[in-house]
Amino acid sequence: MSQTKKAKTDNASGKPTKLRVDEALKYLFTSEKQSLIRLINNALNENYDPDTTELVVLGTEFIFQNPLSDESEADSFDLERIIADMIFSLNGVRYHIEFQTNADKSIVIRIIGYGVAHARSNMESKGTHDEIIFELPVPVLIQIDEDESLSDKIPAKIRMSGREDDYAFEITVIRLWTYDIEELIKRGFYLLMPFMLMRHRKVKNPEDGAKQLIADLHKIETAITGLYEKKLISSKLRTDMHIIVNYIAQAINAKYLGKNQEIDEELKKMDAARVLFSNEVEARGIAIGEAIGEARGKAEGKAEGEAEVTQVIRLFVQKRTPAQISKDMKVPVKKVKDILRKSGLIEQSH
Repeated sequence: MSQTKKAKTDNASGKPTKLRVDEALKYLFTSEKQSLIRLINNALNENYDPDTTELVVLGTEFIFQNPLSDESEADSFDLERIIADMIFSLNGVRYHIEFQTNADKSIVIRIIGYGVAHARSNMESKGTHDEIIFELPVPVLIQIDEDESLSDKIPAKIRMSGREDDYAFEITVIRLWTYDIEELIKRGFYLLMPFMLMRHRKVKNPEDGAKQLIADLHKIETAITGLYEKKLISSKLRTDMHIIVNYIAQAINAKYLGKNQEIDEELKKMDAARVLFSNEVEARGIAIGEAIGEARGKAEGKAEGEAEVTQVIRLFVQKRTPAQISKDMKVPVKKVKDILRKSGLIEQSH
C-alpha cells in the first residue's frame, strides 16, 4: 500500500471514513519492538534477541526528480514521490514490510521499486567513479485477501540485458487469510491479529457479516487479553492493539456493513469493560495495586470488588471528574474520592 497519506473524515463525526491500513500498520508495528522482532524472526527464520536488538524505524517516503522532465522550463520541473509501508533496521540489517489487501500482480515490481528508492537515498560514494552498492532491504509481503497464486515465497531475478548472470530477489509472503488466531499466536504473529477483521470487507449479506464481525471481535479481544496475562505483550501493546481493533471494526462497519447498531453497541461495551493500560496508570502500578488490596473489605465493613476500583481508576484517567464518575457508576462521590486517594491519583484531604 502507498501514496497519499491523509485519511478522509466524516464532517459530522470527525471519524475516519476511509480505512487506512498502512497507517494502522505503522501505528501498531512501532508500539513494541519485541513483537515486531518476533514477527521478523519467525517470518524470515532470523534469530534476533527481542530484548537486546537495536530497532531503528527508517524513512519510507522518497522524492526524486523525474528524469524525463526538462529542467530548462520551470513548469516542467516534475517530482516523483513513492511511499513504502514500513522500513526499519535490526542491528543495522534493513527490512521492508509491505501490506497488501487486494491481489495485485504488480506488487513484486513495486516492492523492488521501493527497495531501489531506499537504496538510492542511502547510497554512499566517496568519489564520482567509486563503486556504488545498491543495498535493498529484505522484503516481507503481508497479504490479507485470498490470492491462491501467491506462495510463501515470490522468486524474482534481476538481469542486465544481454548478460547471463542473474541476481536473485526473493519476497517472503505472510498469507494472512490462511491463518486463524491460534496459528498467529503460535507463530508469534501477534501484531497481525487485528487485521484479520479486514476479511469482513467482502461479505455478501451485511446482517450475517455483522454477526461474524462481532464473533471475531470477541475472539481477538480474548486473545489479546490472554497474551497480556501470559506476559507475551506489554500493557502498551495491549492498549494499542485494542485501539486498532476498534478502528478497523468502526471503519468496516461504516463502509461495508451499513453502520450496524449492534456492532456499535458491542464496541461501546468493550470500551466500557476494558481496563485502560495507559502510561499514567502503569507508572502508578504499585499504588494502584495497593489501593485495590486495601479497598477490599474496608468500605463500610463490606468487601469492595477489584472491578469497581479498576473502573473508578479507568474513568478518572479518561479525564472524568469524581462527580461524573459517581453519577456514571451510581456510587457515592465520597467513595469515589476514597478510591482515588488510596490509588495516589488525588491528594489526601486534610
